Amino acid sequence: MIILDRKNNEPLYMQIYAQIKEEILNGIIKEGQVLTGSRGLAGILGVSRNTVNSAYGQLAAEGYIIPQKGIGYTAAKVPELTVSRERPVQARLKQAMPVERKQPDILYDLTNSSQTSDLFPKRFWKRCTLECLDMLENEARISSCQDKQGELYLRKNLLSYLQRIRGVSCDEDQIIITCGIQQSLDYLCRLFPPGRQTILMEEPGFHKAAAVFSNNNINVQKVPVDEHGIVVSKLPRVSDACAVYSTPSHQFPTGVTLTAGRRYELLEWAQKNDAFIMEDDFDSEFRYYSKPIPALQSIDRDDRVIYLGTFSKALSPSVRMGYMILPPKLLKAYFHRFENYNSTVPLLNQYVIARLIETGQYDRHVRRLNHVFRRRLERFSEELADVKGRIEISGNGTGQYFLLKFAGQADQNELIRKALERGVKVYPTMQFWQEKAACRPNTLFLGFAKISLEDIPDCVERLRAAWKEWI
Repeated sequence: MIILDRKNNEPLYMQIYAQIKEEILNGIIKEGQVLTGSRGLAGILGVSRNTVNSAYGQLAAEGYIIPQKGIGYTAAKVPELTVSRERPVQARLKQAMPVERKQPDILYDLTNSSQTSDLFPKRFWKRCTLECLDMLENEARISSCQDKQGELYLRKNLLSYLQRIRGVSCDEDQIIITCGIQQSLDYLCRLFPPGRQTILMEEPGFHKAAAVFSNNNINVQKVPVDEHGIVVSKLPRVSDACAVYSTPSHQFPTGVTLTAGRRYELLEWAQKNDAFIMEDDFDSEFRYYSKPIPALQSIDRDDRVIYLGTFSKALSPSVRMGYMILPPKLLKAYFHRFENYNSTVPLLNQYVIARLIETGQYDRHVRRLNHVFRRRLERFSEELADVKGRIEISGNGTGQYFLLKFAGQADQNELIRKALERGVKVYPTMQFWQEKAACRPNTLFLGFAKISLEDIPDCVERLRAAWKEWI
């Protein structure tokens, strides 16, 4: 029996459709049963015949009823299902989603994954966007598919920048524009030969890279890091590994720089073992007391280094854009494997960033960030100076974060909980270790990209109150 609610905002034909569909699914209307004719049903329900025809037409389009010549519509064969009126999809989603625990209000989030909004170059971005819209319209590019490598305009300007700032040596055809480091790594996992599915990774190291390798069924083996960077002598001399993932210019998360001697040792190891080095140069532009260290790729003479970069740290994580530079051998595999792909990076954003680089605005923006971040790091150091013997800031004037080491016994989870109670969110270092037991429990990860300079004193005062037991 069909009941229509004329006060309901739902169209009458959809009400008819939904109720007939439910009766078919529940087996009330059996397979092959002839439905009441549209004229007859319209008279029973007091609606127009067009309304009933619309409902029948939708049911027929979805395969619930079948038109029979000279008969009308008959019910199709469908599995008998119980249709719940309690929004089953939402109920299942609620069950599948992780339970969110209520946390205290966060006044200061000491992350390095985002920045204070005032650091985004809004004025230059708007100007370049308007210029690039005109360029794209004139070139008739705004409505076309993009090449899988990314726009040549960006690749040419990026190459010029990397040659000047990082000493990178390559051709623009070797540059692939991606949606960020994780997509770059995801592509690379598909380029390595099937028989060599092991990647050597720094310990501690970037946990999100490890997640990509794991999701691609790549075996990850850890290699220790000391005060000079990855310990090359601990790399296996004969290995089935396809690559080493490393952050030589600013090791993540310890912050150390790989020494010159070890750089050449690492290149020699890659050559002898026919392996590649994935050089993640994620924030090398940010050095506050010295010039940036040249990229490992700049001294590679055997085409062993895969150079990985991002615009997230200098512009914004929401831009979602990075790049990789492939050695010729892997470039050939890339063209073969991704022959039918198109770029997934928004065309306009590629042009805007290319224009920022071309006009020199990107360089000026990076210099400004270096000034801002240096002052923030120094302010944290000043505010914590009087507890220097009990807390050590581990950093070498690079990046957008530092490690905080407690002199005494302390537990990361307890320190984090106490800070949250005071409205400050700090982060564990445990996540960067595959061997959790090897992580020092009295060390925390603190970023300063998302806190303004004037808020640092209050933030530190809150941390002092939270950690008075330890400092």
